[in-house]
Amino acid sequence: MNAANKMDCILLHGWGVTNQVWEGFITKFDGFDNILTPCLYSIARQSKDKSFKSVAKTLSKIIKKDSVLVTWSIGGLIALRLLPLTKKVKAIIFIASTPCFLNQEGWPNVIQKDKLDELKRRFFKNEKGTLSYFSGLITNGDINPSQSSKYVRQYLVKERQNEILSFWLNELEADDQRKQFATMGIPSHTILGENDVLIKSKIKNQIENLNSSSHCTIIQDCGHTPFVSKPKETYNLIYQFLNERI
Repeated sequence: MNAANKMDCILLHGWGVTNQVWEGFITKFDGFDNILTPCLYSIARQSKDKSFKSVAKTLSKIIKKDSVLVTWSIGGLIALRLLPLTKKVKAIIFIASTPCFLNQEGWPNVIQKDKLDELKRRFFKNEKGTLSYFSGLITNGDINPSQSSKYVRQYLVKERQNEILSFWLNELEADDQRKQFATMGIPSHTILGENDVLIKSKIKNQIENLNSSSHCTIIQDCGHTPFVSKPKETYNLIYQFLNERI
């Protein structure tokens, strides 16, 4: 990964958790000038509004040098919004992410609208309880789900972020970045969990058909958080990709 030695690595977290969710994973990272884990909630508060587009615009001003993005879940949607705004992103890794999270005609294997509506209703009635439920949902399918869920629960967001979380659930329903994904001009790799109940591993062919230069790998015996339940495998796939493509 010699070409990446002078680059930064920027990790973008997903919905419901803080940027600290990366703490146990980035200890394995090396070979970069800097490793950055920005808080997307803080960036949302600095932005014109809380939309992914506005967050990406604010985030683009933070990127000072050539960088590799590692994105998890909806962090991937923000990353796709970011790509047209800067030439400093040289490669991107999507973890349990897709350019469109809601089932569409010709785009199955993601979240059904009724399931998303149910999550919205849960969150409206009981924010804290919904986040706890969510920690179980995203670790469902892991080889040791209770251990993974315990780890994730440490990094669930605090109550003051609830307005942003609610806004992002609505944004998730409307955001479709398939055209942007299809025309990416930089190396990319998608890592999926075999048993993910949100982003089904069957989506592999859809992703590779959408962008023939974007390879997709499935990690066995894990759900929506491969970097938590299978950190070594996830780390190895990232470095293999960077060694081959950067």
